[in-house]
Amino acid sequence: MTIPALDTIVAYASICFAILGAFLAAIWLSLIIWTFRDMRARSRDPFAQILATLVVALLPGVGLIVYLILRPPETLAEAYERALEEEALLQEIEERPACPGCSRTVDNNWLLCAHCHTRLRKACPDCNALMELQWNICPHCGNDHIDPYYVGPQVVLADDLVADEEAQKDSVEAENILAEDDFSVSEEVEQFSQPDTTS
Repeated sequence: MTIPALDTIVAYASICFAILGAFLAAIWLSLIIWTFRDMRARSRDPFAQILATLVVALLPGVGLIVYLILRPPETLAEAYERALEEEALLQEIEERPACPGCSRTVDNNWLLCAHCHTRLRKACPDCNALMELQWNICPHCGNDHIDPYYVGPQVVLADDLVADEEAQKDSVEAENILAEDDFSVSEEVEQFSQPDTTS
């Protein structure tokens, strides 16, 4: 077996070093691009984006470690989502209805406060949907609202009058029957209570 010439070994070594150098350059360039994109996702400040990219570019190994230590902990999208969650929680807390009388939390479907009995809503007399107290027209059925506490003149139908007259006649007849029964019972009691004088 023959020993390869020194020129051949140098040629192979230069090819390996060129491949290794190209690989390291590609990693270095990709780290610079990744740093710029990551910093752009975490900060809107262009000066901070450029500074972070230059630190990683000028100090290839150490610059990346420094950047990972000093970069903002959350991205702009994560900060926006967190802000939305906080806003939704605050809005939910603020939108909970409170009783005007006792300031306790009440349900949207309550007519009265369960704690202090303050009237919260009213029901539509036509469709029974809940309405705000200040509404004069029902938004559900479109009819004019009549206040449930208002007692207006009652309309009496002819059939109701006939039924009332029949009920009064029936009650008078029942009273007469009871009176007759009481009278006959009292006569019988008197007969038994009188001493027998025939003997």
